[in-house]
Amino acid sequence: MLINQPVFAYHDKTISFTTSNSIEPYFFVNEKRGLQYELLSAALSMNNILLGEVTFATNLRALRLVKTKKTDCIINSPSNSDGLFLTQSLIEYQNSVFFLNKNKLEIDEIEDLKNYSLVGFQNAHQYLGQEFLALSKTHNNYHEIANQKNQVLMLFGERIQAIILEQRIFDYYRRQIENQIKSTYEVTKITLFDQAPRYIACHDPDTAILVNEAISLLKQTNLYQQILLNAEQGEYDMAELTK
Repeated sequence: MLINQPVFAYHDKTISFTTSNSIEPYFFVNEKRGLQYELLSAALSMNNILLGEVTFATNLRALRLVKTKKTDCIINSPSNSDGLFLTQSLIEYQNSVFFLNKNKLEIDEIEDLKNYSLVGFQNAHQYLGQEFLALSKTHNNYHEIANQKNQVLMLFGERIQAIILEQRIFDYYRRQIENQIKSTYEVTKITLFDQAPRYIACHDPDTAILVNEAISLLKQTNLYQQILLNAEQGEYDMAELTK
């Protein structure tokens, strides 16, 4: 259920979150920084809310943590998470297909993916639309893995023909593994999927209302765009901006 209601004033409320444990540069595990971390922290501050513990887990475990009420909210929730209450999108992801130029794969539409070995991020079949969901059920050589850095290593190690990954995440990990790969191949990116809103989902509707308004407040300021621009330059620690 998408929350879209006015909220009453809260002060110094602490909200805990969970999200993927393989999501750099949006969150850095064990570090209070990253693109989404900065956006969320700035938004909550504007609504007098404290950012509590962020638990990093696999996508499936993160969803269970919220549904069992061990954590207040999940960041990057599927839009069809039954029993949870969705906020508006904090940011949009651009999931794309990547393959090595030299392999000259012929991919013009989702159906073409069935012709190649393919690795997606964990739970990708829940995020990429109905057409891809149907293909994922019949594709004989499609797998999903939790570690997105490993996806990039598999691509450049030529252990897989194509991967599905979010654009900023792919760029980040490609820079990270440059010293681990023998050859630097040119890569083709195919955008088959619409931009993906990244919702936050909470087990309590009042909490979702509070987070939703906090996001609205941030999007009305120049700070929102400034954090995005800094991230494009590889700057993911914007503490000075959010003071």
